[in-house]
Amino acid sequence: MAQMDAVGIEDARAWPGLDVFDRDGEHIGRLSGLYVDRETHAPVFGLVRTGLFGLRSVLVPLAGAFEEGGALIVDIEKQAIKGSPQLRRDEVLSDGAEQQLYEHYGLEHGPSQLLELWQLEHAQ
Repeated sequence: MAQMDAVGIEDARAWPGLDVFDRDGEHIGRLSGLYVDRETHAPVFGLVRTGLFGLRSVLVPLAGAFEEGGALIVDIEKQAIKGSPQLRRDEVLSDGAEQQLYEHYGLEHGPSQLLELWQLEHAQ
């Protein structure tokens, strides 16, 4: 399983509302929120609205992500994101879906790590 390089919360707070692109420059969608570790508040996944009307959302790992030119670049290929577990708009991430998410991306999931959604004002 892969380890995630931490992203600072101060950087990540400014990201919701940005268009998200994969590492090859393919457009994925728009970041609408952050899933953070409940204990450390470290940003772990970004909630990205996809599709024509933004009715579906995918969770994208934020490890290695950075802002460039007013866009968020994530360190993953779009194809891997397309196959990830999806959420409908305003759907809550269940414990089972959280486990599937970590497994899908090949990331370590500690026994106590639970994610909490932070939706920021300007992301709407």
